Amino acid sequence: MASSSDCSGEISFFSGLFLGIFNGVSGSAAIIGNTMVLITFFKNQCLRQPSYYLMASLAAMDFLVGLVVNPFYIVLTNFVTWQYREENLLQLESFLDMASSMTIMYTLTCMSIERYIAVIYSLRYRSVVTGKRSLIAIAVVWFFGFSLNALYFVTNNDNLPKMWVTCGIITGIAMTIILACYAKIFSAARAQSRRIAVSERCAQSNSTSTETEEKPDPVVARRAAKEAKRARKAAWRVGVTVGAVMFLSLPVFVVGIIQVVIMGDLCRFRYYNQVWMWSTTLSLISSALDPWIYAMGIKEFRDCFKRTIRDNLLKWVQMLSCRGQVELTNNFQG
Repeated sequence: MASSSDCSGEISFFSGLFLGIFNGVSGSAAIIGNTMVLITFFKNQCLRQPSYYLMASLAAMDFLVGLVVNPFYIVLTNFVTWQYREENLLQLESFLDMASSMTIMYTLTCMSIERYIAVIYSLRYRSVVTGKRSLIAIAVVWFFGFSLNALYFVTNNDNLPKMWVTCGIITGIAMTIILACYAKIFSAARAQSRRIAVSERCAQSNSTSTETEEKPDPVVARRAAKEAKRARKAAWRVGVTVGAVMFLSLPVFVVGIIQVVIMGDLCRFRYYNQVWMWSTTLSLISSALDPWIYAMGIKEFRDCFKRTIRDNLLKWVQMLSCRGQVELTNNFQG
């Protein structure tokens, strides 16, 4: 095994500059986009629904990623030597990475389960999925994500790989639950589409039968089909969000596994530490994309967002107008 003086974990100047700029842009986009989502959520009472509570929780975590994690990697790639990072910042870096990714992944798990219930058990949805239960689930996810990863601060560098493996397995469980939910959702969606097609054919055949025969209520049928279509569309939106997060996080998991395997080879470990900076920066993009992939894809939320922007603009215009009138009055009196 090579000695610590034989190999370096330093990234090049241009790599550090590029990563710094990229993290700056990604972090700014995450802050702006998720701030818009949170303001819209808190300004509109009509959004106080279980699915929107979970969406706001995801936006809050993505906002923190842009506010804390992205700037942290700007510092790591441009202002901190690899020796100082290796000796003093690995615990903090591990905490920020795993706490944010675990909280995001389990929030997406809750969203997937909520969509699973909406599609599979649509008649029982409102009694099973309530605002109170959603808030409890959010509190548990945040407490679990941050308290478990706080153990990094009492773990020495030699035992960090064990913590990485443990947290990786826990995050993998969340991914497994998400995939299982969507396998059921898509299977149910196909079956539901077939049932709707059969019902429509039956309705057409019944329309040619005698008037004394009982006919299905077309209004009820259309309403049920509309609700089913809406639930499937919402499930697709969550699925696309989950897919984007998983796709962008895949390099992090691959590099993390490689680092655990080659812990005994210091030079290769430090080389993959450089690769880790690139893969982590890539994974953080999801926090900037989530508001546009999920929140802005919902018509109800999009309408609330437009209304919030319009109302705030009117308030600012009125405030500026009043201020201008006051200044004119003061100047005239003076």
